[in-house]
Amino acid sequence: MPRAPGHDPGHRESEGPGGKPGPPAGFTWEDYVDWMVSTCGTLAAAAERIASRRGYTEDVASIERALRRLRARGQLAGGTWGLRALRVFGLPAPADQRARWMGAYHSRFTDLPLPLCVDLLRLWDRPPVSEAPAARLWLVLAHATCSLRANEPEAAEQHLARASASIAAAPPDALAERLLAMAFVASRTDPARVPALLAEVEPLLEGTMAPADRACLHARWIDQRAYEINKGRAGSGGDAASWAAGAQALYESIPTAGAPSFALCRRASGLAYARWKQGDREGGAALARDACDHAGDGGHLRLRAMSLQMLGRILGNDQGADHRARALSIVTSLDDEALRLRFSPPHR
Repeated sequence: MPRAPGHDPGHRESEGPGGKPGPPAGFTWEDYVDWMVSTCGTLAAAAERIASRRGYTEDVASIERALRRLRARGQLAGGTWGLRALRVFGLPAPADQRARWMGAYHSRFTDLPLPLCVDLLRLWDRPPVSEAPAARLWLVLAHATCSLRANEPEAAEQHLARASASIAAAPPDALAERLLAMAFVASRTDPARVPALLAEVEPLLEGTMAPADRACLHARWIDQRAYEINKGRAGSGGDAASWAAGAQALYESIPTAGAPSFALCRRASGLAYARWKQGDREGGAALARDACDHAGDGGHLRLRAMSLQMLGRILGNDQGADHRARALSIVTSLDDEALRLRFSPPHR
């Protein structure tokens, strides 16, 4: 079966001294079994927990032997007992959080240079992490984001299609992340699909998730709805100024109290564009500067580049040239091809 685009399962050992195979890099089944032992006290106790969850279909001694074999699997597929152990114990919190961090577009993972993001994915997209359903979905979403940043929307669509196999037991934030990514791609390729996809996001925002994630996902949901309005695709008549007024009302609905920098930046940037399109150049520029500050406070390089580009557009001509050049410098340093193409001046 051909592998998915941009996906390297990485079931290889690192090279040790003298060119001989060394231990695998990253989180292994040995690490996983050792974590189970530290959780339960002994390997026998870990086997006992699995046996009890399975109604003692297998005896504890047999499960203990299976776990000893699993410990030697490195980063190969864990097989039957690897999957059974994951069902009972899940992943250690740090490994699960790492996968979430890479899969969430609003995390600072997307502010790393793209080649480094790809290297990190190769390191973590391996068993046992990639065999845990929730982590697998986050990893696929991370691949999709990397493809979008590389300006490879077709590859991103294939990753998102692959993500559908992992949504059965996915948490609400992962499901919302997937739908927002699908809506983003559709807004460029098949705009008629966007309203239905965004409608599915709204109830998920009420699900169980960290408050910061909820705030960022809500801001992104608003941002994508406003984009459709600004493109004149939200079913309302009028001109660009009236569309901008509708988008402004949406952005103003994003809460500010206790909001993370990502959400505040999205709000200010969206309002800057709306005010500018309604003829308030000075107000738009002030809001774009606020967006730059919020992005800087949160360490969000891509958002800072987008805010600088917005400020440069609003100021126009020579006055905005320095801001546009700074934005282009940031995205070039990040190897972000999609933004580089958006920011580069057209060839004459």
